[in-house]
Amino acid sequence: MTDASRRQCAELRDLRSAGAVARALDLAFEHFAEFGRDDDIVDRLAAAIEHAGLPGDVCRRFVELRASQR
Repeated sequence: MTDASRRQCAELRDLRSAGAVARALDLAFEHFAEFGRDDDIVDRLAAAIEHAGLPGDVCRRFVELRASQR
């Protein structure tokens, strides 16, 4: 894992922890485009979404993320 990848993973973790799941999803798409799919990120986002009770559009965006690069 490169330094840039580690930084983005840390930013994703911080966004999830702060409850900014929609922004974390956007960053996850960027991360996947640059560094490839990371199932750990998908799993952590799934847990955050499950516990946050987010609106439907965020959940649909997550479904798109899960389907990307399979």
